[in-house]
Amino acid sequence: MPPPVAPAALGPEKNLCAGRAEPVAVGSVQWNGWGRDLSNTRYQPEPAIRATDVPKLALKWAFGFQSGSDLGQPTMVDDRLFVTSSSGRIYALDAKTGCTYWTYDAPAGSRTAVSIGELGQAKRAAIPRKLKRTLAHLDVIKAPSAAFVRDDRGALYALDAQKGTLLWKTQIDGHPAARIVGAPILYNDRLYVAMGSSEEKSAVSPNYSCCTFRGSISAVDIASGRVLWKSYTVLEEAQPTHKNGAGVQEFGPAGAAISSPPTIDPKRGVLYVGTGRSTTGVEQSLTDAVAAFGLNDGKLRWVKQLNVKGQAESGGFTSPPIMRTLASGNEIILAGQLSGVVYGLDPDHGGEILWQQRLGGGPVPASAPTTTAAAATTLAPVTTAGPATPDGTGAAAASVDAGGIAWGASADHRSLFVAVSGLLAQPSNASGSLWALDLKTGVPRWHTPAPATPCSWSEGPCSHAQSQAVTVMPGGVFSGSMDGHLRAYSTINGKILWDFNTAKPFQTQNGVRASGGPLEHGGATIVNGSVYINSGNTLLAFSVDGK
Repeated sequence: MPPPVAPAALGPEKNLCAGRAEPVAVGSVQWNGWGRDLSNTRYQPEPAIRATDVPKLALKWAFGFQSGSDLGQPTMVDDRLFVTSSSGRIYALDAKTGCTYWTYDAPAGSRTAVSIGELGQAKRAAIPRKLKRTLAHLDVIKAPSAAFVRDDRGALYALDAQKGTLLWKTQIDGHPAARIVGAPILYNDRLYVAMGSSEEKSAVSPNYSCCTFRGSISAVDIASGRVLWKSYTVLEEAQPTHKNGAGVQEFGPAGAAISSPPTIDPKRGVLYVGTGRSTTGVEQSLTDAVAAFGLNDGKLRWVKQLNVKGQAESGGFTSPPIMRTLASGNEIILAGQLSGVVYGLDPDHGGEILWQQRLGGGPVPASAPTTTAAAATTLAPVTTAGPATPDGTGAAAASVDAGGIAWGASADHRSLFVAVSGLLAQPSNASGSLWALDLKTGVPRWHTPAPATPCSWSEGPCSHAQSQAVTVMPGGVFSGSMDGHLRAYSTINGKILWDFNTAKPFQTQNGVRASGGPLEHGGATIVNGSVYINSGNTLLAFSVDGK
């Protein structure tokens, strides 16, 4: 697979759309941003495809990125696909054909989802007075829209969604290690931007002055790019602490990066974030936590630290909290930790733990209530679906190995669907699995281990870890694996409905030589009967029978 290419070295795209790009209108049937909705459920209620037709999914078209492996997630609004790339090139494509409307080359890579927002109000077209009485239909002029994109250097961009021209650019954080990993989320003419970091990688070197980065959340005005407020998850600036064995000055406190999008709670006027661990030995109050900040002022409302004894290296969160309403009408926050523990939290009582569930083996969090036996008796025993073939048959279930939760779960109205990656276990392993948990109790309904299929690029050991964000629609849940397979599972019993190996070469619409690879980070996007996924340096579009 080719390495990332600098934007200046990229050539023009060869498959330009024949028609003119029309204005982009934000509607109801879409996948806008990372989690599709403010609650980050990753649930598509109107997929325009039935679960019974999922086994018929076939490749419709493929598009090749000129850069290296791309881990972002397609956004689909108004029949337009917006896609980022590791080279910094941003694409607007026709969702039906894969032709290119425009590209924009940012100076740094971008590896997450684009958010689309309207900058004004839609207007009715002017009609001559003589015709008004005879027309039963009034044309509507679409409001101008912007595509909001972040990069790996802590900057946020607004691009004209119709033309791809730059409207504004704002540097949210100037720290050398700052990077916006989670997609910005749009609400009431504000973008809420979480700040992640690559400093943990630099800290491995004894010659690095670790550590000074502080996680943060910012509110940005969508019209101007002005930062309205900024709140840190490390409350004090880093100060010199001691010199390490190599004589290099070290600093603290630092860390608590936010590597996923915020979750918006309009009812309570807050947003929720999951924070990472401390990168120093200095004690902090917002690391390894779910925290609530005010939407209007950015003030901290509450924080719930969720430390796992014996797993300091695997603590923290890189996936966003999910908010769901239970059958009782009560709401619940669902949070999956790198440690492999899933929490149900009470948004009305400062994140009080309602339940916690360990997926796989490993230590259980201290001072956290487990799922009660009484609750467990209200459900059928957990079903373990073995490594099944697409027709639902297969071998006996594999053993459950330890693992962690990487980039995000999904939730319908009944269950939380969680992918587990053995690469996050201590020690790591090659296993992967998908779990369905009851929203109210956390009791597992079923779990399906990843089939031990060979990797197409190697005859040696192959990882089947499931790190990629999960996507759900009525009857079907999609999860990608590090072996390159994208699979669809039954939401009822976890049986595999469809399995497609993306780790192979593809003939692309734009003539770029492209191949798929391991599936990680951004998950499947489902809109208008099509499923879109990034794999390697390829964007793949699937539909029923490839039509």
